[in-house]
Amino acid sequence: MRWDELKVDAEESKTLPGYREPAAVRTFDAPETLETNFYEVRSKSALNRVPKASQMPFRWTVNPYRGCTHACKFCFARPTHTYLGFDADRDFEKQIVVKVNVPEVLRSELARPSWKREHVAMGTNTDPYQWVEGRYKLMPDIWRALADHDTPGSVLTKSPLLLRDVELMKHVPQISANLSIPTLEEKAWRSTEPHTPHPRARMEA
Repeated sequence: MRWDELKVDAEESKTLPGYREPAAVRTFDAPETLETNFYEVRSKSALNRVPKASQMPFRWTVNPYRGCTHACKFCFARPTHTYLGFDADRDFEKQIVVKVNVPEVLRSELARPSWKREHVAMGTNTDPYQWVEGRYKLMPDIWRALADHDTPGSVLTKSPLLLRDVELMKHVPQISANLSIPTLEEKAWRSTEPHTPHPRARMEA
């Protein structure tokens, strides 16, 4: 998909809960994003602390987006969309928040003397390589920030788009990049994760 050739509309703005400035609301005339609104916001922070009680193997995450166009029916992150005034069903798939400044905010946070270079995980509450990453290109500068500050990182995605950034990932210490493939069965794929890249495309990646 050539995002630079798509029609872009930004005819309205909306202030979302937790954000001071109104978000520019954009739409794109791509088949993958029909009836989908993208809310461009400026985030105050990039790193999210993971509670120790979660028993996850990492203490920090970065989510460049909120909501996910992959529309996986089993996604555990859906309820978090209600914090923005959206519903956890269709809105999670069709009302996508884009943190347009997240790479620069992350770089600033990693530069703090207090930062201990702990592992940062991505792909926890949203897929950072969902379709619209081809437009916003937030991930390359996120990888650069991690590499420049000697910070380990990982990503879990359902998109072969991560291959675009492989050379950047090589500079991140203890890098881990994983493609999720819950099923290869066609009917199960279409019914449970209808807008993800085909499982076989992920296998090939």
